[in-house]
Amino acid sequence: MLEKLTDKEFNEFAKGHPQSSFFQSSYWGDLKEHNGWKKHLVGIKQEGNIVAATLLLSKVIPVLKKNMFYAPRGFLLNYEDSEQIKLFCEEIKKYAKEHRGIFIKINPLIPFRERDVDGNIVDPLKNNKKLVDTLNELGYHHIGFDEATPNLEPRFISVLEIENKTTDELLKDMRATTRWSIKNSYKNSLRVIEAKKSDLSKFKELMKHTSERRGFIDRPLSYYENMFDAFNKAGMIKVLLVEFDCNGQIKKYQEDIDHIEQRLEQAKKSKKKKEGQIKEFTSELESIQKKIAEVKKQKKEYGNKVIVAGGLYMLFGKQIVYLFGASLKPFMKYNSQYLLQWEMIEYAVENHYQNFNFYGIEPAFHHDHPMYGLFDFKRGFNAKPVELIGEFNCVVDPKGYKRYNTLLKMYKWMRRLRK
Repeated sequence: MLEKLTDKEFNEFAKGHPQSSFFQSSYWGDLKEHNGWKKHLVGIKQEGNIVAATLLLSKVIPVLKKNMFYAPRGFLLNYEDSEQIKLFCEEIKKYAKEHRGIFIKINPLIPFRERDVDGNIVDPLKNNKKLVDTLNELGYHHIGFDEATPNLEPRFISVLEIENKTTDELLKDMRATTRWSIKNSYKNSLRVIEAKKSDLSKFKELMKHTSERRGFIDRPLSYYENMFDAFNKAGMIKVLLVEFDCNGQIKKYQEDIDHIEQRLEQAKKSKKKKEGQIKEFTSELESIQKKIAEVKKQKKEYGNKVIVAGGLYMLFGKQIVYLFGASLKPFMKYNSQYLLQWEMIEYAVENHYQNFNFYGIEPAFHHDHPMYGLFDFKRGFNAKPVELIGEFNCVVDPKGYKRYNTLLKMYKWMRRLRK
């Protein structure tokens, strides 16, 4: 019943599926093969047409010599069809068992319950618990909704719906401060550059800076290069960099000074001297002079033209995903990240994508949460939090799974000991 699929037929099916994701593509499988995983593209056909499919990744567990399986953001099927769910889940279990599998992990791109832009649950009585129960009955056990439980991919993402909307409509729906930041970014000496593979070292440097500032573990340059190779051949990846021109910014500030000095002279020559205006203009001049001094200091430290922000975007099916982003903290005041996101949102509208996925967030819906700032940045664009259904593990080999968990605990203990 379950058939192996070619890269081409799987990708064509995956692109048009409601749960379309670059994770469920042959390209992601190709990338993961660089990291020791094996790619399996399998599906069920009816009358020659694919009706359900998934990318499965398998990896041999040392010592046990058996495989763990993972369907990233899969399976791709009709989750409203209980018979199809049952058939496909059982077929995948058989497939894993035939290939020395211990367990299968899935985390479908399915919402659990709807939330508004502020993170509030829209209807507490309306959720996808029935699907959770169905998968549990089929042996795919939910790992739980506890925020402390680690997930391989974020359970909360942030999505801006753009289908059938103009850029003017999208701007209107954004928070006023976000609109101002976008507008302000164009007043600064910033330039967006689409990176080539040879430019990825610049993006890596930004990621290194950001990871040290925010306390997460960054990936090696080879990871980004392999990702670029896997997806670039199909035009499904964009890495954008924002360059700041120190001399250009100083020139802009000098133009502001010239304009204010003219108005100051007019105010001084006026028959009715407006002391308030004179004081205001003088204060503005002092402020701009401080800004010029700061840019000169930045130029001395970083050079004239500086890469100050970057983003890695995945383009697959109906959506664009903002997967990785980074910025230099001393230059954040110039709003380069707002420029970056807005230019990609414009691209998404022009190329008829359905949504712009800001990707992972923490459920940081209160000001006192340490990750509130990241959520609030994305919320400013009117992106809504999407609470996904979460992860499920299907045990194929109970004895092997028990031994796997014992080995995993030992591995984690040894890691903590080394630290």
